[in-house]
Amino acid sequence: MKDLKIRFLSIVLTACLAIFTVSAVMATESHITVTGTKAGDVSATITGGGFINIVNNGAYVTTTQTGTGTINVYNNGAGVTVTNTGSGVVTVNNSCLAAVTVTNTGNGNIRVNATGTEAITLTYTDGLDHTYGSDGISTSEPPSKASHISVTGPNAANVAPVITGGGYIFVINYGAHVAATQTGTGIIKITNNGGIIAATNTGNGTMTITNTCTGAVAVTNTGNGNITVNATGTNPIALTYSDGLDHVYP
Repeated sequence: MKDLKIRFLSIVLTACLAIFTVSAVMATESHITVTGTKAGDVSATITGGGFINIVNNGAYVTTTQTGTGTINVYNNGAGVTVTNTGSGVVTVNNSCLAAVTVTNTGNGNIRVNATGTEAITLTYTDGLDHTYGSDGISTSEPPSKASHISVTGPNAANVAPVITGGGYIFVINYGAHVAATQTGTGIIKITNNGGIIAATNTGNGTMTITNTCTGAVAVTNTGNGNITVNATGTNPIALTYSDGLDHVYP
């Protein structure tokens, strides 16, 4: 009789555990909503009490929510990868034809309007709210021509942009002082997470600088070529281009 009671209790405990597990899985799944013509091309993972809502009419979407925050993605473009950690909301509206990667490790609210044909990689760690798109950096053309100068980022006040002519300057500054001088109809695009930057562009080319270098970075282009600089390390970097050709550093 004693063995029967023990066996009965074991069956009851096993059943309760199974019900609890199923309930937990159903609760997690209820936090994930995926629709759209390409709903099958979505990977959504939640750790914590967050939410993921996706309408996918484009390429593959990968989302990872850790914490109580929310990821919203409306994709009509290429592949999207979104990682959100914390309690903030990341909203991505994508029509970009290249890969888009957005990472938020703070609790700020991030809004991204991704367009164009160039890959876009955005990382936010400061816990502040950010909007990308109306003054984007990594698109093939300026998303908005309403203003020829756009400066954002927590150190936006430490930027000196000067334009002579019909060009554009777009800067996101998380680092030290940025001096950008555009002469002509070209474009300067800078994302700074490092030391001092001095960028001078003359002509109709596009100069794109992504910087994590802790040394001073100086880039001068007096031709009409497109210049792409990915600056890293600790040593100063000084680059001068005058031949009118496209260049990529390093």
